[in-house]
Amino acid sequence: MKVINYDKLLKAHRPSGYISEEANCIANTLLCELCLQAGSGLARYLGVDICFDNHMALRVWVQKRLEAQESYLIDEMCSQLETELYGLLPNTEHGF
Repeated sequence: MKVINYDKLLKAHRPSGYISEEANCIANTLLCELCLQAGSGLARYLGVDICFDNHMALRVWVQKRLEAQESYLIDEMCSQLETELYGLLPNTEHGF
């Protein structure tokens, strides 16, 4: 009998815009703390598809970063990603 790993199967077939509850929570926190405006242009700094607006680009970026981690605490990951985000953005007053 063949054993099917449903978690692995579902992960392989998620749409490119899939955002987990944890990623959405972290992204919402970052959006509020950094006062990121709606619009476009942020995706190119985050290395995600430029079809996403600023808010969705941040959510996709956070999701990718979470998937790269085996385990994490949401508060610690939020702080780490905020620091990484500051490093990726140009030295402006976050005019996104």
